[in-house]
This record gives sequence, structure tokens and C-alpha cells, in this order.
Amino acid sequence: PRLRAGRRGRHAGVERWASVTVVRAGGGAGVCRRRSVEAGSLTPAQRKALEVLAAAAPAPPARGADRFSFAVTLAYHGGRTQELTVPEDAVPAALADILR
Repeated sequence: PRLRAGRRGRHAGVERWASVTVVRAGGGAGVCRRRSVEAGSLTPAQRKALEVLAAAAPAPPARGADRFSFAVTLAYHGGRTQELTVPEDAVPAALADILR
């Protein structure tokens, strides 16, 4: 059967996520902030940056007072999730508006 162009990426062997949830913790006040984003609203640069983070070895925690860390949950189609911890100094520029 022939695949429609809009669905080709999902069936090309790369598992895609349905949503991204970010919890920002730390900072001077120690306040947590939570944000969820549907995967369809991400730009190509944001999707690529998340793919790189998901495939990379965990980054060492940020050192110093008043630093933020980000708990990123990638929720994949089919129910699987992947948890990432990203220190403030390892946030890719493409993800700054999502994570901060």
C-alpha cells in the first residue's frame, strides 16, 4: 500500500513523540514551572534539538547556586516515555523558548 506524504515520516523507522513536558526546577526561589507542548507545534529545529538530546549521554548537572535544571519527558505515540535531565548550560538555543 502506498503511504500518504503526511504520514511518511512516522513510518520511516524513526519513532516520534506525541508531546513534550518540561519541568524547570532550581533558581534563586526554587520554584518549579511545568509546561507541556504538543509535538505538532514544534519547529523542525526544535524537533532536531530534542532528537539530539534524546540520543546523547546524560549531561553532568550544572554547578553553582541559582542554576536551573530541566526534567524533559518525551511522550511517544503508543504510550512509551523517555525522561531527560538537562542542566541550564546544556540547553540548545533552538529549545530556549520551550525550556525557559
